[in-house]
Amino acid sequence: MATKSTYKLIFFLVLVLAVTCISGSLKNVQFASGADEGYYFQYASYIGQNGLQGFAGLFKEYTQNQQHWLFPNPLRIGFIILSSLWLKAFGYSFINLAYLSLFCYLLFLGVSYYFSRKYLGENLALLFVILLAFSPLQMAMARRALIESAVILFLSLAVWLFWDFLKSRSRLKFALFIAAYSLSILIKETSVLLTLVFLSFLIVDKLVCKKEFNFKEFAAILFLPFICVGLVYLVLGCLPYMPSAIKIILNSPQANTYALLFGSGPWYRYLIDYALLSPWVVILTISFIFCYFVNKETDDLPLYFIIVFLVNFILFDIFTKNLRYVIILDIPMRLFSVLMLQKIARRITWRYAIPLACMLVIGIALSDYFNFRHLFVQVGIYDPVSFLLLQAKHIIPHN
Repeated sequence: MATKSTYKLIFFLVLVLAVTCISGSLKNVQFASGADEGYYFQYASYIGQNGLQGFAGLFKEYTQNQQHWLFPNPLRIGFIILSSLWLKAFGYSFINLAYLSLFCYLLFLGVSYYFSRKYLGENLALLFVILLAFSPLQMAMARRALIESAVILFLSLAVWLFWDFLKSRSRLKFALFIAAYSLSILIKETSVLLTLVFLSFLIVDKLVCKKEFNFKEFAAILFLPFICVGLVYLVLGCLPYMPSAIKIILNSPQANTYALLFGSGPWYRYLIDYALLSPWVVILTISFIFCYFVNKETDDLPLYFIIVFLVNFILFDIFTKNLRYVIILDIPMRLFSVLMLQKIARRITWRYAIPLACMLVIGIALSDYFNFRHLFVQVGIYDPVSFLLLQAKHIIPHN
């Protein structure tokens, strides 16, 4: 049996290999200065030069200039502050903003390994991280001057810290969870949807698993993060512009031609798009969820992540459909894939289940990596939307 130091060494080697693969493709990136990447760079540069008092000016400019309404909003002050500090330290350039994404990607893998090792054991944690590290979506976002790698880092922290708190009911862990969740909302406003994930699990845990239900915890999760976020906006002088900014955000997709043409579609579109990136992960995810309910399994960790998956899948159906926006689905889907592969390997050979599962995971990781290379490096896809993915796969005609 491998020692803990061996697992850590393998984890480190996985990180090195993944970073090497991503770094080698950075020279081919053409940054979209007139789209989201350009706006994130402008926001970071402005705050880096004007300090925190500059947020009021950002909000004022955004709400008064209709040209900005189709692009990222300044509500994402957590990412703006983080990126401004990063660029101030390393220099103002798109490539340095992309390196921030790469750094967040590494931290995300570290967070995922730490918590999955704690609750799943060394073997499954390592397989889980390998699948995450070579996810085409994660690798693609880790090389762009976009927000998604920072989003998944803080979302993963919030999701895992909530679970960590439920296992111990520690006040310190609850405080850490509230802090991480509040930061995730400040990074990107759609993170507020996780509130429904957390509350849904508490309700299911009470009704199905007959666990204790604490109304104080329920209320604290419902209100505390929003109070923390509101106080930050208040201190930065952004509150007077909030009603106008929120109204613009809610109405802008209706006037966004790109979103209407490339971001609409049926509820199952995310499954189709994800299957174009990682077909085996989609198959294994559906298989695992089906087996979990058919076999009436009682493990609460898979149930928690099934709720994370289903609630996000349902809620994001009402928004513009873009795989970047549901990057959180990568966590439960790749976890389910590992758990399903473990079931399959044990059915084939109990004695060599782990080596067999490891071989299968490596095979899927290689397939995912080649998909990343083809779609995001060679073809150069910026937005992983159905039309571009289908074109790249030659499923629909292209010029």
